[in-house]
Amino acid sequence: MAQNSLIMEPGLVLKLEFLKILSGRENATIRDVASELGIDEFTVLNILEDLKKNYMLTYEKDKISWFHGDNPSKIKPWGWNYIYRPFIGSTMVSARYHSPWSLIVSEYQASGYGRHGKHWISNLGGLWMTAKIEVEPRTTQLLSMMIPIFICRFLREKFRLNIGIKWPNDIIYREKKLAGFLIEGELLGNRALVYIGIGINVNNDPPLETATGIKQILGKMIPRNSLLGYIAGYLTRVDDYSRDPGRVQAEYIDLLETIGRRVKAVTLSGEIIGIARSITESGELIVETTTGTYKLRSGEVLELRHLD
Repeated sequence: MAQNSLIMEPGLVLKLEFLKILSGRENATIRDVASELGIDEFTVLNILEDLKKNYMLTYEKDKISWFHGDNPSKIKPWGWNYIYRPFIGSTMVSARYHSPWSLIVSEYQASGYGRHGKHWISNLGGLWMTAKIEVEPRTTQLLSMMIPIFICRFLREKFRLNIGIKWPNDIIYREKKLAGFLIEGELLGNRALVYIGIGINVNNDPPLETATGIKQILGKMIPRNSLLGYIAGYLTRVDDYSRDPGRVQAEYIDLLETIGRRVKAVTLSGEIIGIARSITESGELIVETTTGTYKLRSGEVLELRHLD
């Protein structure tokens, strides 16, 4: 997810340059990498061993290869202006300079951000992306429910993981954050231009105790391109899904682990403590307190905690 500075440690710079070399070819020799990075071959081997903790890399007969299924530079999602950068400031910011139906993916964001400008830590091995799409205005009301549904559906069907949603924008496994997303947008006449930032802990090692990743859960790495391709495919059809808001709401509620629980919402105007009762068709959380019932919009909630 991110740092608030563009200054990076030398070791990280070398790793990113290493990945850049591998992303541009089928394989590379130790000598090739040493020559291009300006380091000795022993250091190249050390970097390789370190990267193998988070990437599906192999070293055979003096050839280093990056498995195509884990190498985002090797995927070409149909219908998208696809942009892959091993290193970037922010995929959300980059998306603003590209046409609608652009998909930007990076291995590391130096200045990525989440809701309310919070820093987004995007360490190596995760899936960090932003999709810029053009949709019908009514679709925007349902995106905050549809995005986590797509991700949960994939992880449940593919790996049989009991993944759930913590309102408003966290995908969790046993109360630990596995993924998150950010939605920004603007109206353009009868259409809406939307930026969807998605961050998923896949093969990276989350630095926070409150987070987990697919590698930690399964005990092995998975090819990230299968997840990337799945999400890209579903995003092209969000207008179709939005035509049945009742179905979207029902599926979202079925996955939502917040319903029925005592929660504490920190909002722009104060704190609200009560029982989360339901979700409206547009994704607002209905919280019942001792003083009344509140409808909470995700944009006004700075933080939401499960208290039981």
